[in-house]
Amino acid sequence: MRIQNRHTGFLRPALWRLALSALLCLALLSEAAEESLAQTVPGKEIVVAQNGPFRGFNPFAPLQRLFGGGERRNPKQQQTQQRPRVSRPAGAPPKFESVPKDPNAGLIVVVGDRMARGVADGLKFMLSEKPQIRVEPITDDKAGFTGETTDWATQVLSKIRGGDVKAVVVMIGQNDLSKTFPGEPPVEFMTEDWLNTYRDKVAALVRVVRQEKKPLVWAGLPPTNNELVNADFTQLNSIFQGVSEDRRVRYVDIWDIFLAEDGTYSSFGPDVDGKNARLRTNDRIGFTWAGYRKVAFFVERELLRLLGGYGGLAFEGVEDDPNFIVLTGRTTSPEALLLGGEEDEAMDPNSRAYRFFVNGEPLQPMRGRVDNPRLQVAEQAPALDAETGEPRAPSLRDLRGPLSAAPSTNGSSRVSVTLQPPGE
Repeated sequence: MRIQNRHTGFLRPALWRLALSALLCLALLSEAAEESLAQTVPGKEIVVAQNGPFRGFNPFAPLQRLFGGGERRNPKQQQTQQRPRVSRPAGAPPKFESVPKDPNAGLIVVVGDRMARGVADGLKFMLSEKPQIRVEPITDDKAGFTGETTDWATQVLSKIRGGDVKAVVVMIGQNDLSKTFPGEPPVEFMTEDWLNTYRDKVAALVRVVRQEKKPLVWAGLPPTNNELVNADFTQLNSIFQGVSEDRRVRYVDIWDIFLAEDGTYSSFGPDVDGKNARLRTNDRIGFTWAGYRKVAFFVERELLRLLGGYGGLAFEGVEDDPNFIVLTGRTTSPEALLLGGEEDEAMDPNSRAYRFFVNGEPLQPMRGRVDNPRLQVAEQAPALDAETGEPRAPSLRDLRGPLSAAPSTNGSSRVSVTLQPPGE
């Protein structure tokens, strides 16, 4: 009996400890039933989800300290995953929605290098809500007129004959600096032969567009922060402007638009909304998106002047086809041109029409016309007053009846009457 009591007394503390451990495990399992049992974190540390009075207690801490890990971790510090920042390249357009274009929508073709591609994006953005017009680029970022370059005239001609092209826009030239034309020997940059060859290539592109009776808008090159580049761009702009003397070719001069108020270069300036923005890229040659939108704004203004609008028959060229009658849109010349201002032959400044409409000179009086102030008044007997018998001035009553019935002293059919107010 003593032996049994001794064994029972020995086992009783062990049973209590076992029961306490079981209760502890049941409490942990019941508290973690609503959440996940554990989560794995960096460093292979096991964290048990806990609530209630056991919050902060980790039964696996001794094992973690024994086998490594178990670094102290602040549960309030949560690692936030940062989203990668997507940067848009300089000059690239933002994402924008465009309305569905009509199946017979007119086409504006933009030709040239990287600058032309930016202008095309700007026109697409500006015309995104106009279903009757669409923009399509024919561009090569690294190409120009020099070297083994793209045959611009052939591509433009193919596009004009293959689609309903309404106008062509060109902006090109920045890749032609310091380039030679092929030959034996090569034609060196900015020599007289180089300028003549370059002028011929520009004229060939203009000739292709005009032979197809399509209007052309040529955007000039912008100023830069380099004086040598400015000199070369100015020379090229003079060539572009020289071939724009055709009545349906417009040159868009953007040089002063991208200069500061004091006439110096500035990468910043007012955008199309009038806000000060960065317009040029870090190389001080290219444009940012705000800069391309500004160039496209002035190009689109010339397109409106040439086409008269973007709807219906307003695209048809009245000057190119005089037999075509425009029913909608503008049918007259742009507001800056009057009295046949787009005729091929200049008006003679000594002609009667020029002196009358332009100089404002009066026409010479024609002999025998009633509006001739020097017309002689025919002599006729004055009318006599019935009461006094004295001559009186004729009144409107005397003019009743046909003028042919009035007496004439010189035998002529012309009748001249002079009216005088009473008292003179």
